Amino acid sequence: MKNLPSPPPDKTGWPWTEDNQPLPQRMTDGSEWPKISIVTPSYNYGRFIEETIRSVLLQGYPNLEYIIIDGGSTDETINIIKKYEKYLSNWVSEPDKGQTDAINKGYEHCSGDIFVWLNADDAYAISNCLQRVAEFYMQGYQLICGEFCALDLNGNEIIEYRDFGKSYPVNFDKYLKFWSCRHLPQPAVFVATELANKCFPLDIKLQVVMDYQFFLRVLSQKPKVISVNQKWVNFKYHGQNKCLGNLSEDFNELSEISHVALLEASQLPWVFRKNFEIDTGDYKIIHSLIRSTKPLTFFQFFFQLISRPTLARWPLFWKTFAKNLLGKR
Repeated sequence: MKNLPSPPPDKTGWPWTEDNQPLPQRMTDGSEWPKISIVTPSYNYGRFIEETIRSVLLQGYPNLEYIIIDGGSTDETINIIKKYEKYLSNWVSEPDKGQTDAINKGYEHCSGDIFVWLNADDAYAISNCLQRVAEFYMQGYQLICGEFCALDLNGNEIIEYRDFGKSYPVNFDKYLKFWSCRHLPQPAVFVATELANKCFPLDIKLQVVMDYQFFLRVLSQKPKVISVNQKWVNFKYHGQNKCLGNLSEDFNELSEISHVALLEASQLPWVFRKNFEIDTGDYKIIHSLIRSTKPLTFFQFFFQLISRPTLARWPLFWKTFAKNLLGKR
């Protein structure tokens, strides 16, 4: 820590004033630690990015490749990056086509054994996160999933978002069913690059669910997975997160995620793919019924059921139907 620039005077604790003992340059058997490549996509997050950078560098991990891809920030971001540039493997600030484009650009510079992207408003919560990841990788795990803790701007945990950050066992077929499967806690999920190499580039048109596309592509390769019930990342909710709805009014997240799911489902056998297409269509109708701002009549539900009999298989359809009839919306 003594080699890093001094933190702002009003900042204390991890990763500001708490030190961490660096790991030995080599493991006990004399071999190198696995190289971990971290990409931070950034745009006008100057009030957060210094904590992100310090939480990476203060891991004390000896075989680190840290890359920042900034989209041409106009706030204090560039000045902060320059403070730490001698510790970075690569960084650039130039206009891009959004977060997914920045992640793609960053991955092109990666040469590590393990890959993750850490957004500029997130930070590692513990000082030995990368060491834990490397140890699991050396045991043969290819998809290593920790957990994140959702915090407000005062550093307090947001209890109602606790489940969003949890890690859990998952496979391709389960994850494909986006309506019933929680998303993996992206900033706390590390992937062997032998798998990640087959996942890039991601679709730069995606505004929100680029991580969903990435993890589907990883899971389709049937990796050896481990879920670790430990908080590795602090995930800040600050009102500008995409996941909190800071998007254009005409953006439709369901349309984007269903598009990705159908695209990645193309690798399924024909019968399973067709069944999935039916399920996706069913769910989109049920979702529209749930989100309706006006009470729906018995005949509207009956019409949907006659038009699409497969809706009868869904308990959620009947639950929505019952709520409308009883007036409990």
